[in-house]
Amino acid sequence: MEKNIEYYVDDKQFITFKSKLTVAEILAEVGMSAHDFCLVSEENVEYCEPNKVIEIHPGVRFKTRKREDVRPIIKTIHYKVNGEIQTTEQETLSVEAILRNAGAAASIDVSQIDSYYLESVDNDYKYENLSDLVTVHENERFLAVHRGKTPVA
Repeated sequence: MEKNIEYYVDDKQFITFKSKLTVAEILAEVGMSAHDFCLVSEENVEYCEPNKVIEIHPGVRFKTRKREDVRPIIKTIHYKVNGEIQTTEQETLSVEAILRNAGAAASIDVSQIDSYYLESVDNDYKYENLSDLVTVHENERFLAVHRGKTPVA
């Protein structure tokens, strides 16, 4: 038969039927993220690893502490240049960076980079200058357009 086990986090009472909970489960119960917070026991033992299993016994008390090692969540943005998939972790890139990153895979001759402009397929906007900054959105599509003559085989 399962038994209610009461425990406390930041002096608020919680009840569980489980004798073992992870740090992430306890923090989720109090509406906090294991990405941002750690648990600290009455004995000043810190539990920061989200998957760490903690033995829950009646009356156990924890405090929460803001993590000092919080790293920003890095999101990878996927976009296409001339149909070729590209990725970045930066939301804003220069036209030159987009063209250079796509390079030969997207049929761009980087030795003639100043003869290209970038056009957004999704909103028909043209970026004429290499130094123009582009806010890149997930799954956005671009065309690298060459101005001038192209060699014929």
